[in-house]
Amino acid sequence: MAMRDAARLVFTIALIAPVGAHALDNDPALRGFGRFTRGAGVNPGTLIIDQAGFQDYARDMGVALAPPLLSAADTLGLNGFSLSLVQYSATNIDQQAPHWQRSTEATLEASQLAEANPGQGLEPKPPAALHTFHVAMRKGLPYSLEAGARVSYLLDTEVWAFGGEVKWAANESVTELPIDLGVRFAANRAFGTVDLDLTTMALDVILSRGFGLGGVVHLTPYMAYEPLFIRARSNVVDATPGIDEATDVNDVNSAFVLSRADDVVHRFVLGARLVGARISLTPEVALSQGLQSYNLALGLDF
Repeated sequence: MAMRDAARLVFTIALIAPVGAHALDNDPALRGFGRFTRGAGVNPGTLIIDQAGFQDYARDMGVALAPPLLSAADTLGLNGFSLSLVQYSATNIDQQAPHWQRSTEATLEASQLAEANPGQGLEPKPPAALHTFHVAMRKGLPYSLEAGARVSYLLDTEVWAFGGEVKWAANESVTELPIDLGVRFAANRAFGTVDLDLTTMALDVILSRGFGLGGVVHLTPYMAYEPLFIRARSNVVDATPGIDEATDVNDVNSAFVLSRADDVVHRFVLGARLVGARISLTPEVALSQGLQSYNLALGLDF
């Protein structure tokens, strides 16, 4: 019954996710990666595309929306079930990086105002971190397998992500081999944004070892190596929304599509799962070059 109720909760959250509502400050504004200069007379305009900037932006967004590990190498067992009521991730970004100056609704608007009014202190102020909230569930299966699902929301945007995961414990709870070994594959697909098509996939190799504390709680430190695969592309983007190139010859060439941006981010994950009286608390950090994600999960284990 608990599993059915949890599944209903996860899918309900996915269904109520906003699609096409009012744009929020950190919503993707991929038109900022196109610099369009209007033509003169009967001449069409010219467009310069910043593909490298989109590549860097896609990497940062992929890390922020990546499925956090937040579990050790062992599985829940055949009858086990886990519901993470709250998972929170904070991913730092480089506020001074060029790709964050014109890539969100707020920074693009500020950048355009600053260019039109130089010296007025109107420069864009990107956020210092991207904050993501998740609701997740996992279910133990036979043969040391485990499956799960997750819904994620990127704060101050209309961007949501839905995904799933599968984990296999190659070694767990064996006295002769005290270190548990597991492998997890997880994938997320973003939705809720017209501009950005983003998919993230993570493959984790996990080592962990659990032990009791005072006969009351169970602590399991873990570590993992994770290559994170990011695949992003844009839909058709209009550099001059509100102007119809069909009726304005100077606006011709303002629409564009960014090339697909693929990346692999190698991450090292450290965490610890603490379980007592069915309540679980899991802090975690995922480290990579230039980007760190700090994760925390609070849930119930059955």
